[in-house]
Amino acid sequence: MKLQIKRMRCGDCAVLEGRRARLIVDCGSDNQAADGSLTARDFAYAAIAAQVNDLMPTHILISHLHTDHYRGFLNLGKDAPPLFRAAPPVDTAFLPWIILGGRAVLAAPFARLYLAAPPRTLAHELARGLLDLLPILEREAAHRQMLQAGDVVPLEGGKLEVLWPQVEPALKMLPVCGKKCFLEADGPLEGAFSALGSEVSGRLLEDGPRLTSALERYLLLLHDGPLAEGARRNALAELEQARTQADRLRRDLWGDEADGLRPPYPPHLQALADFARQQYHVLINGLNACGIIFQWKDKVLFPGDAPPAVISFLREQGRFRDRYQIVKLPHHGTGRYFSPALPQAEQYIISNGGYRRRAVGKEVLDGFSPTGCGFLCTDAHTAPAEFCRYYQAEGHCHPACIPITERQQVIPL
Repeated sequence: MKLQIKRMRCGDCAVLEGRRARLIVDCGSDNQAADGSLTARDFAYAAIAAQVNDLMPTHILISHLHTDHYRGFLNLGKDAPPLFRAAPPVDTAFLPWIILGGRAVLAAPFARLYLAAPPRTLAHELARGLLDLLPILEREAAHRQMLQAGDVVPLEGGKLEVLWPQVEPALKMLPVCGKKCFLEADGPLEGAFSALGSEVSGRLLEDGPRLTSALERYLLLLHDGPLAEGARRNALAELEQARTQADRLRRDLWGDEADGLRPPYPPHLQALADFARQQYHVLINGLNACGIIFQWKDKVLFPGDAPPAVISFLREQGRFRDRYQIVKLPHHGTGRYFSPALPQAEQYIISNGGYRRRAVGKEVLDGFSPTGCGFLCTDAHTAPAEFCRYYQAEGHCHPACIPITERQQVIPL
């Protein structure tokens, strides 16, 4: 088994590959190619295109539903139209479990965000990304499986152990608010709608529940596995119809997605934009907390972008090994998500670069360096004065920094 660390700038992509199969763990970037030759979506996909399209059985795992973890997967099928191939390029697509109390808890906030967020904003991109992703995975993966704590995925003579998510404790750990913001935010949304006038607010109050219901039904069936395949495809068709209706309403509100309204928004739309901004941050925190965390033997630990509270919880429960060969640092090694409870490793992956607001945290490097580790730096080293707080403070890269200068770094496990 070997681990391939792909260079995504500010994004994540790694491949666990053995002799008989491979698992692509995330594929996304917030940045286009450094030379501007590829969009962020094409740039991310280029790192895995050859592997997706060869003959080795390939699985993908999306740790959580942020676009910097799956944007490249939106290009699946781009190289080979369905009529000219024998089978989908992906065997199984693994996604995080999101059921709590019989409800798909992320359906409502995604639907609210899709309806309310202004065009060309991070909020709308987040919601649109999921609705783009689901039909692609339905078409380009032979199987889909939702993972939660306790699940095991066989991999090259070993087993990939899923340590997280546990949805209910995850939502209780949220720094902004708990599960109430996911399940009971319709009141504030209706308040924002009321400023739009009776005709538009009536359409929003009709299309909102329709989109929520369609998305929730599809996600619930997605958790039921292959036995629900026929019902799931019907639910996906209903979801796409609901999205089409929502898109007509969005055009009436904001204009064309590419050339529509820009800030400052008219007063009657500002309340909607304010609601979307608040819901976006709630959803971001929820997705981080409900992401997949897995380990493979004592070799690799991938914690997604889990917040420190989740890392501490798993440490207290004794779920981690004492030391790993490789650990990916959450949230691109930024200081906000630094947790001293993260286990020791021979090497830590820092997938960072190209985004000044998410520079590598000095406290992260200082916190782990006494353990005698190395830091596998994907891209921040190309312009450390912009993308690394340690460099900004000390005037040089950290002594334990191992810059990745090729398109990928291959590490035998």
